[in-house]
Amino acid sequence: MSFTKKIIVAMILGIIAGIFLNIFTYDVSADDSIVINLFSVVSDLFISALKLVIIPLIFFSIVCGIISLSDDVSLSRLGIKTLSLYLLTTVIAISLGLLFSSFIDYEPILLSNLESDVSIDNIETESNFFPTNIFKSLSNGNIIHLLIFSVLIGIAASKVKDKVKTFVNYFHEFNAVINELVKIIISFTPIAVFCILSKTFATQGLETLTPLMGYFFTVVFVLLFHFFITFYFMLKTFTNLSPKKFFINIKDVIVFTFSTSSSSASIPFTLKAANEKCGINKSISSFTIPLGATINMDGTAIMQGCATFFLASLYGIDLGMPEILTIVITATIASIGTAGIPSAGIIMLTVIFTQIGIPLEGITLLLGVDRLLDMMRTSINVSGDLCISCIVANSENRIDETIFKS
Repeated sequence: MSFTKKIIVAMILGIIAGIFLNIFTYDVSADDSIVINLFSVVSDLFISALKLVIIPLIFFSIVCGIISLSDDVSLSRLGIKTLSLYLLTTVIAISLGLLFSSFIDYEPILLSNLESDVSIDNIETESNFFPTNIFKSLSNGNIIHLLIFSVLIGIAASKVKDKVKTFVNYFHEFNAVINELVKIIISFTPIAVFCILSKTFATQGLETLTPLMGYFFTVVFVLLFHFFITFYFMLKTFTNLSPKKFFINIKDVIVFTFSTSSSSASIPFTLKAANEKCGINKSISSFTIPLGATINMDGTAIMQGCATFFLASLYGIDLGMPEILTIVITATIASIGTAGIPSAGIIMLTVIFTQIGIPLEGITLLLGVDRLLDMMRTSINVSGDLCISCIVANSENRIDETIFKS
């Protein structure tokens, strides 16, 4: 059975088990309820495992991302142009997620008795945006400081990478180990999904299903909106290419990436489509596609925006303009370090939650529907890579319009 099917089965069984307990058990929320306590232990262990990898995942992923970026990117017209467009689409994506989520009325019903590991008060009183003591920042749970420190270390390492090859190799190897650890933790997702949904529906009843479905369809809507509207207007604004023809040219890539859920694994297929379907010169696509798989995560950014607003609403946390700006900045920087592997986006979501003060326990509820969303947002991620590649290639007169139109 595939991993996706396991999660879907676990989700269905968890909901059924939770509803059964809710209907036929008089007091499932009591402290002496063995079943609920067992579900809590399993879900808490899963959350602890996620917390365990947050710091090393962010640090090594972003440092390696910056170092790898320097292998291909120089401060040239092409590099600046590509990076700027990738960051622009990421900001647009997460802004759309927050915007459309604000129109959805989520009732604060979920796990309202839990407290966050990082309080909003502590974040708001943090006067220094720039870190002065990284160890103190880590002990205070300030992820923004960690992101800034990681970027600075990456830039510094890229400047002397030829002199510190052992250092660079160590970081890349450790990053590979951390990514493998993430895969191992994610492999327990079906069990965690079953336990958290069983516990949630047992204690909350069917009223939990409505906001969860609202979140799911909101993400789907914003993903489709970004795909058809944002990419359409970007192609219309920056090129003379037909958006309709672009969507037709990349349909095979969309299907392939939907099935793999991995931007990195799709690079060879995406490069082939860029050259043979879109007519992009290899000198452009060999630079923009791998770079996009590293830092351009439009679909992931949309999910992060929607998920943050969704859980903030359920926990009764109001998101003001400072929090919204923090979400946009954090998600944009974190996108550089999001690995191109299945479900990596949900791990990086912990970065935003920690910064805003949303309890990480809420992530386990999202896992019930995240696998299908992960498949969809990967397709959006790669579609964004191809869209920007077309724009850059067109601006450099390195796109064969005959191939593109054929």
